[in-house]
Amino acid sequence: MNISDIKQQKKVHFIGLGGIGMSALAFILRKWNIPVQGSDLRENYLTPKLRDAGVTYFVGHDEKNLTDDVSLVVETSIIKTNNPEILKAQNRNIPILTRAQLLAIIMQDYKGITIAGTHGKTSTTGMVSMMLESNNFDPTIINGGIIHHFQSNSKIGKGEYLVAESDESDASFVILPSFIGAVTNIEPEHLEFVGYGGSFEKQKACFEKYITQISQDGLCVLCIDSEEVEKIYNKISANHKNLVTYSINKPADIFAKNIKMDIKGLTFDIHFKNGEIIENAQMPIYGEHNASNALVAVAIAKFLKLDANQIKQGLASFTGVKQRFTKVGEFNEVSIIDDYGHHPTEIMATLKTAKNLVKNNQVICVFQPHKYSRVHDLFNEFCNAFNDADCVIVSDIYSASQAPIEGITQDSIIAGIKKTGHKNVVKLNHENELASILKAQISKGDLVLCTGAGTISSWAYKLEEQLKNL
Repeated sequence: MNISDIKQQKKVHFIGLGGIGMSALAFILRKWNIPVQGSDLRENYLTPKLRDAGVTYFVGHDEKNLTDDVSLVVETSIIKTNNPEILKAQNRNIPILTRAQLLAIIMQDYKGITIAGTHGKTSTTGMVSMMLESNNFDPTIINGGIIHHFQSNSKIGKGEYLVAESDESDASFVILPSFIGAVTNIEPEHLEFVGYGGSFEKQKACFEKYITQISQDGLCVLCIDSEEVEKIYNKISANHKNLVTYSINKPADIFAKNIKMDIKGLTFDIHFKNGEIIENAQMPIYGEHNASNALVAVAIAKFLKLDANQIKQGLASFTGVKQRFTKVGEFNEVSIIDDYGHHPTEIMATLKTAKNLVKNNQVICVFQPHKYSRVHDLFNEFCNAFNDADCVIVSDIYSASQAPIEGITQDSIIAGIKKTGHKNVVKLNHENELASILKAQISKGDLVLCTGAGTISSWAYKLEEQLKNL
């Protein structure tokens, strides 16, 4: 299939439509006036936006959802082979594409810019998107999160570049045609994917393939603060001259110094290997890790011949991504923050940011573990991730349709966190108890961080009203 084939489809059906990546593609197709429908197990904050865009949204998977006019089916990587809609499509000989295959087809008409890595991809994709947008490149954008500036996870532009967040959970990032790429970090994650077979070595090999297949007249930006990324760089750099390294901790082609943060956001200086310095770059977002992510946008801006003022303008224009340290409420001068962090490294970085903001006040972390396999594979890392939280409230594990794993439970996580020496760990039996538990913990100036990739975002949005009603 090519892009012309996609634009001629009678109707495209998405299985797993409510996902942030799937919905982005659905929005893109609708902007091309392609009829779109789809299904998911439940509604979420994206459902009304999809319906407003003319997308039919079915709750639940059923073969009846596959209407007679469907000519193409798109599935997420977690859809099982016995899904009734998949079986119906196969019975009717309807072509089936994965999300990544559809994205790759769409990218064929553009110069692709893809962002890869274990974490930081969504914010970094947003930063790169705004760097191009604010400097009149008018990019097409497909992101794994809602970029505040656009109030959307997608945008159709008239320019030659398409900026996309890639996905390592199923190794599909290696099939995306990338003229420019970036790797923010590499850590063990999603090893339950059959293609990885539990092997971190296989996953790292996929990242190396992603890097090495980028054209020599393109660019690949690599964070050498990540040990595994640096290893790949050292292995291949002699034969690949299109690589640019970045760091906030060590010498690199591009590195940040004097990173500072206050209530207005980040300020830092950008240093280049050739001696050039861009002083006092400012961004209205938080976290040292985001100064690092910003260097990807800087490297790409340099490749596109932007000057220092244009680079500073591009960074300043990025106001964040939904569920990435997003303030969603306040009660008695206690900020309520919604964050997507569901990996120990992400959680530690976000808690460090939160603690730096509140200084001597408390950070109360509400944690919803996501997937039994992730908790199993990274159990010790999770238990040690909460050192910057004054209180940790732990919910039950959000299964994401996975079967339980023996010994991996809400109680075992709580016991593990306590074993590290944490003295204030609270069990959340039900989300309805969260407001009353918090009210007994919080004081003026504190910060509540709700973190996870399951249903916890909806809890965060309800908290202000719930606390007021107690």
